[in-house]
Amino acid sequence: MRKGVGSLLLLWLWSAPVAAADSLVFGVTPQQSAGRLAESWVPLLEEIGRRLGGAVIFRTAPDTQEFERRTLAGEFDVVYASPVLYLAAVKALGARAIARQRQDEQGVLVVRADSPLNHVGQLNDQVVAFPAASAFGGTLLTQAALKHKGVQVQARNLSSDDSVYRAVLDGAAAAGGGVLRTLERQPAEIRGALRAVLTTEAFPAYPIFVLPRMGRAKTAHLQAVLFSLDDDQTGRDALQRAALRGIALADDSTYDPVRPWSVDAVQAVLREAAP
Repeated sequence: MRKGVGSLLLLWLWSAPVAAADSLVFGVTPQQSAGRLAESWVPLLEEIGRRLGGAVIFRTAPDTQEFERRTLAGEFDVVYASPVLYLAAVKALGARAIARQRQDEQGVLVVRADSPLNHVGQLNDQVVAFPAASAFGGTLLTQAALKHKGVQVQARNLSSDDSVYRAVLDGAAAAGGGVLRTLERQPAEIRGALRAVLTTEAFPAYPIFVLPRMGRAKTAHLQAVLFSLDDDQTGRDALQRAALRGIALADDSTYDPVRPWSVDAVQAVLREAAP
């Protein structure tokens, strides 16, 4: 991407102009850089908009904490985000989950491929990078797995899964937490330079949720469009580009398994996002 085009893209992402009345603003959690997210998600949202008969506008934020603030401030109509942010949005806004990726997610802890580390016990007292404190797979589950194994690390929270993988490759951290889906989306040269030393249990994939102002009819239409993406090659290609492996039904009960793990994290998100 040329420098000028990239600058315009970032300005568009952060400035968040007011959307037209018949459009939807779709917030996507910043697990990756803004440019990579736009490349992956804008074609999918354009296809969703074509099927809906109205514009679906891509929005993200420079980091997870700012994205959480924008979500809980009601800046998005539809949101793709972590289960933790969804549970916070349920409490704060009455949000409702309507869909999710079909395949469950797994947290992963990676080291450099050439690292002498062979098991997580060797990470005691070492610097380990994690994405946002509220990232369910990359942070909460990987940290819980380390704690279960009696491993104490010096945790460093960064802005995204991408930044965690870069920190490990750059030697700024001995290991880093992420999720298998974002690891698999890395360029081959990055993916090949990392090695997984731990994978967590599976958990329900990130939800797509809506705010109550969407209304029942508009929500049902959007839900039908999301499910239709699996029915033809154009839709499947758009999903694959956004690294979504099909669409499945989700509702509030889908995330009941997440609740016991997330009580403190949900409260922290609500507290930090408060005006």
